[in-house]
Amino acid sequence: MTNNHKVHDHSDRNMVFLQLELGGDRNFCYLIGDRQSGEAVAIDPGFDADSFNDIAKDRGLTIKHILITHGHSDHRDQADTLVQLTDAELWAGAADEVPGASDLGDEQEFTLGESSVKALATPGHSAGHYCFLSHGKLVTGDLLFCGKIGGTGSYFPGSSPEQQFKSLARMMKLPDETLVFPGHDYFGGEGYMPHSSIGFEKSNNPFLTAQDFDAFCYLKDHWADYKKEHGVR
Repeated sequence: MTNNHKVHDHSDRNMVFLQLELGGDRNFCYLIGDRQSGEAVAIDPGFDADSFNDIAKDRGLTIKHILITHGHSDHRDQADTLVQLTDAELWAGAADEVPGASDLGDEQEFTLGESSVKALATPGHSAGHYCFLSHGKLVTGDLLFCGKIGGTGSYFPGSSPEQQFKSLARMMKLPDETLVFPGHDYFGGEGYMPHSSIGFEKSNNPFLTAQDFDAFCYLKDHWADYKKEHGVR
């Protein structure tokens, strides 16, 4: 593992939960494992599958499933390599193109010993986007960042602001204390925020405080102006 790789440990006594920086455009990927059984899932191995696998082995974990939030290359490019290293099953949303992946189902659960990871369909940034929930921690991919949201429009084929608005509303029904772990370190405020919470996003994310869908779309269309006016990076 090179010095550029960072591991943020959010584990508890039962579950390993690691937020990994292994390359890309401030990308985050995730390793979630059950301490007792040693079974684990990898989420969004877009970069450096060898280091990803080494990190799992160092913690006594065997990757059984590889879960993809969405089919963009920076989230899934090393998935095939990680499959070869681990013989794990690869899963992604059917509407996204991830070669070799089985189709995820909404609220599908992946059992890890006494624990589990639940897949939640959240289209918008891509047609087949999924979030993953485990023990009060929500991996949001590019649906939701800390203080921001993922893009839609012509640059993201298959995206839909209408679907994204509905998917965000669905995630906001989770308990406020649910921790949010995004697909990128795109926080625009002061300091460094690699994760937040549903409660924080409800109060601080301008897209989630928009009064209705029209206001949501207006902010999307005028995001550059908003950032300049409010000092958002």
